[in-house]
Amino acid sequence: MRSKLVFELQYLGDAFAGWQPQPNERSVHDVFAAALSNAGIIDCGAVAAGRTDRGVNAAHQVVSVRSDADRGDEDLSAVLRDVSAALPGDVRVLSCRQAPASFHAITSARSKRYAYYLGFSEDAARYSWQAPPGLDVGRVRRGAALLVGERDFRAFCAPGGRKCGSTVRSLRSVEIDDLETAELPFVGRVRGLLRIAFDGDGFLKHQCRKMVGALVRLGTGALSEAQVEAALADPRGAHPAVSSRRFAAPARGLWLERVDYAWE
Repeated sequence: MRSKLVFELQYLGDAFAGWQPQPNERSVHDVFAAALSNAGIIDCGAVAAGRTDRGVNAAHQVVSVRSDADRGDEDLSAVLRDVSAALPGDVRVLSCRQAPASFHAITSARSKRYAYYLGFSEDAARYSWQAPPGLDVGRVRRGAALLVGERDFRAFCAPGGRKCGSTVRSLRSVEIDDLETAELPFVGRVRGLLRIAFDGDGFLKHQCRKMVGALVRLGTGALSEAQVEAALADPRGAHPAVSSRRFAAPARGLWLERVDYAWE
């Protein structure tokens, strides 16, 4: 009886071209597929939920693969062990479980959460974006509230992402946490971080990074709340400080934090 194996992955993105396979480049997909072959799982159609472009990290990414048979707990433990043994140091598999054949990592997902880290110290400079001097966190919070709801995020999307159909997405919440310390996967305890977490039904290419870029510019006074509101009301006429790719936050500070499902 065919079913799916569902893995939960964690990785640092700085040495990857993203999840998707890329010609002559190192991708998370290819590294994971090679590790699966160590467990005897080949041509499995691995599919991952959540957008992780070049340099983006993952704390919890869900991947589904085809399985030709039901597996017991011991078999699942053996798969987890064999896959883990073949992974490099910047990728971990956290869990392996069985799901119905109808399960699909992307289409079965109910919501996703991305977290972006701004740093106020050099502790995690490699996996966060250094906060600019004088950043007004209060202004960042007020700007974040403008983004919540069902909005047309065309202005916050990479040009290529506009070809996939509607640019309307539902952003359920934006949390702003000023953290004295935080635990980052692979990195450990880090001091002085501002965490900006986006929870929504789905995200466009570069959307989170461009939202963070706009919030940081708003927090420094380089952008106004009215300009953010205008970009949401009329995306085609958005101010370049919102829509231009050069103002997007760097990929290194973005983490895919969670993907939620209604497990069958």
